[in-house]
Amino acid sequence: MKRAWQAWVALLDRREPPTALALVRIAAAFVMLCDQLWVWHLGIVDVLWSRYPQGFATYFSGWADQLGLGAMGLWAIVVVSLACVLLGVATRAACVVFVIASAQQAAIAPEIESAIDVLMRIVFAILALSRCNARWSIDAWILRRLGRPMPALVPAWPRYLLLAQLVWVYFSSGQNKSSAVWGPHGGFTALANAMLDPINGRLAPGVVTAIYPLTRVATALTMVFELTAPLYLWWLYFAATPERPGRLRALANRFRLRWIWIALGVSFQLGIAIGLRLGSFPYGMLALFPVLLLPEELQRLNTAAPAKRASSPSPSQMRSS
Repeated sequence: MKRAWQAWVALLDRREPPTALALVRIAAAFVMLCDQLWVWHLGIVDVLWSRYPQGFATYFSGWADQLGLGAMGLWAIVVVSLACVLLGVATRAACVVFVIASAQQAAIAPEIESAIDVLMRIVFAILALSRCNARWSIDAWILRRLGRPMPALVPAWPRYLLLAQLVWVYFSSGQNKSSAVWGPHGGFTALANAMLDPINGRLAPGVVTAIYPLTRVATALTMVFELTAPLYLWWLYFAATPERPGRLRALANRFRLRWIWIALGVSFQLGIAIGLRLGSFPYGMLALFPVLLLPEELQRLNTAAPAKRASSPSPSQMRSS
């Protein structure tokens, strides 16, 4: 138990360049900001988050109601907080404000809540506990001008947590696809059926008919991608430790199983973005994909930090060694 606990502490105490976390911060904030601005562009802010008769919100209480903010005031808080996260201004506080304001929007009108909203509140809560502003942020620029630059290596555990969250989302999604249309007994027709839905489908029926065999292949690959999500952690470990012995490690690295899985994920998200009307969901999921990469694979974007392996020991680990 002692050895296992020491290994666990060492893992969570590792350091790595902040590139992946910074990319997630920027991409996730951009996607959610575009989502909120699109609602404003459609002119439905008051409709979504106001009580009857101005809107169809089923519940309006809590701090937003007590402060008399109204739908537009609450929306403005969400937009400003997302803009601050995107630019890296008071990043940690902005992440917390977004989580609280987004949760209030969900409480006011739960019917308009989507899966990506729930996921992003978890993501931004984790980002608030990380050093995601140590790169490409106004926070880092100000501290650098003050002679107090942020560290080149930051705690790696927030990226690990986001990685575990992403893997669990895909694996649980595959587990919940219990309908026969997702498997061979139903002819792998799930994606085609969804694309032919008059509400969610984006393509014309004739187009879906023309690519029908391709949709069946895509359905099968979707199930393979989601159900093998936990194996990605294994393949990532193999890629981070290529010098260690083992036939499975050698085969996984030789056939690039990890990159095949990532390619399937990108294709899956882009495919549903093209064929289905799912709002910001596919783009929000893609915003998390930087956590799938090893730090050295992002080193080209990380000119401020020295080249490292998968992650580096923390200063305390270096002193103890």
